[in-house]
Amino acid sequence: MKKTVWFLSIFVVLLGTWLAYSNRLNVSNKENDFKGIIIKKSDKGALSRMNTLYERFMAHKDDYLVIIGSNIDSGPVINNISSNGKAIVWINDATRDVYANESIEVYKCKNLNRTEENETTVFSVSNCEGFKESDIKGSIAFSIK
Repeated sequence: MKKTVWFLSIFVVLLGTWLAYSNRLNVSNKENDFKGIIIKKSDKGALSRMNTLYERFMAHKDDYLVIIGSNIDSGPVINNISSNGKAIVWINDATRDVYANESIEVYKCKNLNRTEENETTVFSVSNCEGFKESDIKGSIAFSIK
């Protein structure tokens, strides 16, 4: 009987320690859940992350990215880009920009495009619902330098 109680006591202590450690790992990992999803700058790191989204889309993998573009004299324009690997939803939110038309544009498209022009990489979408297949929508540019 004493051996059973002793064994159960050790088992409960080990189980409690494992649960506490597991919970600690889960809490510390949740702090990094949004790392790499929200981009506030337009630097090489942002270009690299956008290239990752492009490559994942081309490999038919899902991804999500929020790009907060800063302006000198007005509010930010926020781009939400989500993909399930087959289609992409590109949302331009200019409601905080006082000089823009203060609208939210939503494009549901089948193509994500990447072009390089004059030391700039431009990402856009095409083949969007409600538009001609060749219409380019929702573009965003990153400096290569």
